[in-house]
Amino acid sequence: MTNDTPSRNKRNAQRGPGDSKGARLILEYSGLAAKYLVVLGISVWAGLRLDLMVSMSFPLFVWLLPLLCIIGLIVKAVLDTSK
Repeated sequence: MTNDTPSRNKRNAQRGPGDSKGARLILEYSGLAAKYLVVLGISVWAGLRLDLMVSMSFPLFVWLLPLLCIIGLIVKAVLDTSK
């Protein structure tokens, strides 16, 4: 049992700082996905409320607000990654 412990420590020491980069990217992208879901949820909810206030027969704002949010999020992602 004691012979196995040093080899484990060597393997952990060989990992280095590059392995935490992958974990950081996963957290970054999961945060980004959560932000996108929140923005889309709020835009759908706001579209429903606006459609009820305007009392239109066609749900215009339920389609329009999330579409505008998706376009805005894509533009923001492209601008952020082009830096």
